[in-house]
Amino acid sequence: MNIFSVRPQTYIIHTDGATRLERGVSGLAAIVRDEKGAIIHWWCRRDKRMTCNEAEYAAAIMALEYIRALQNPPRELKLYSDSQVMVHQMQGIASAHAPALRQAQMRMRGLVVQFEKVTFHHIPREKNRLADALANDAADGKEPNERIT
Repeated sequence: MNIFSVRPQTYIIHTDGATRLERGVSGLAAIVRDEKGAIIHWWCRRDKRMTCNEAEYAAAIMALEYIRALQNPPRELKLYSDSQVMVHQMQGIASAHAPALRQAQMRMRGLVVQFEKVTFHHIPREKNRLADALANDAADGKEPNERIT
């Protein structure tokens, strides 16, 4: 058996969204690690103008869509974000009232059910530095030329 064909059972995902309202753009980023902490995928992109909370949802949605499209997606996803709003809404602790956030939450829930288990965790920004840096670089038009996929 080829060790590279064995899929991790769990992906640890760090996402972040950044906004540049004055420029009318947002940046989205997601870093995926295996159970041992090794980075196995990462994505970032510049997107349309969004609020901070909309960008946080968009980054998480981007990650779930890319992971779903992988040939051998994992059974479990642990998604970490510094957006307490998004995490609490996805955990059912808080409700989404803004129409755009309700729509994003519904889209995310539609993606979540396609995996065996997805959990959402809030972390401080200091523990999300790589995703934060990638999201800000994407918002500023400094997307890296290469992506690990």
